[in-house]
This record gives sequence, C-alpha cells and structure tokens, in this order.
Amino acid sequence: AVVSTQSTGNDSLNLEFSQLLKDIDTCPRWASEAFATSLDAINFWMGDGRAISSLHKDPYENIYSVVRGSKTFTLFPPIDRARIRYTPFPVWRFDENGVLHPEGDGSLTVPWIDVNAVDPIQDLPGTHPLVVTVHAGETLYLPSYWFHHVSQSHGTIAVNFWYDIDYGPAYGLYSVVDAVIRHKLEMVRELLGS
Repeated sequence: AVVSTQSTGNDSLNLEFSQLLKDIDTCPRWASEAFATSLDAINFWMGDGRAISSLHKDPYENIYSVVRGSKTFTLFPPIDRARIRYTPFPVWRFDENGVLHPEGDGSLTVPWIDVNAVDPIQDLPGTHPLVVTVHAGETLYLPSYWFHHVSQSHGTIAVNFWYDIDYGPAYGLYSVVDAVIRHKLEMVRELLGS
C-alpha cells in the first residue's frame, strides 16, 4: 500500500502551503546567525505513523521543529559512511492514474541505502547511531551530511528549515572520504567479478 506524506520538500511551505506562513516564524534569526547564511527553504510535513523515510543525508543544515505528534530520528554521523553502503536501484514513477512504472527503459538507477525500513540499526553493525525523539514544541538541529532515518507518530505535523552548507574544509573532507570509499568498493567488486 502507498503511504502518503503531505509534502514535496524543496520549499513546500512557501510553494504549496503559503497560507500557513503567518503562523510560523519563517526565519529563525538565531539559525541564520549561527550558519552565517540566509534561509534556503522551509518545508511542511504532515503524515501518519506509517510514513517512514529511507536512510539518507541532506546537503543542508537542518532545523527540524515538530508542531504536533512526534518524530523519531535515527542519526548516523558522517564518519559512519564507511559502513553505509549504497546500492543502485531502478527509478520508478507513478503515472496520472497512480500506477507505478519504471522510468524510461528501466535502466536509470539511483543510489539507495538498502537497510531495514523500520530499524536500520540492525543492518549497520559497527556504526554509531543516535536515536532522538522530537515531540511537539521541540526542535532538533540535524547537521548537514548526517545520515538519518525518520519515523513518526500518527497525525504528525512538522516544519523544517534548510540552510545551505559552508563548502569549506569539512565538506572537502567528507567528499574525499566518500570518494575513497566508493573507489575501494569498486575495486572489491572488480576483484570478485560482480
């Protein structure tokens, strides 16, 4: 069954739910000062307890506020990248009738972290997970490039604020580590003939 979450991300509060802007502090001044940059996007999220995100990372500094319900974040620091494996998965899309079809000829893939959708920790031994539950009225700072899996209670409403990252030394370090890991994995695949 398809489980919907009401949001497309990518500045959905401004683009899809602008009537709610008057009820939200749309530019937390403290965050803009801390990141020394202006707000990039505000996202509105609404869903039930069946909505679970895949394990992923975002290239944004993220301020995540829960308005109603709760969200549980399973966080993995960037140092865990060596133990988090991406697998190429085919890209599929829903058509106008809600039927799922492969994109194009079916050869297009997207890198995906293939872990248990309910409990990703069990598939990632040797990592350093941190599990945090954010309740209504609470806010979480989620640093850029931290891997995260998100689940929620029924009827959760949340807003998050994305700030562009500083493409300084930390970004360079992460990029080098990521490239080395990908290169080593390719070498192993070639040696194994797969």
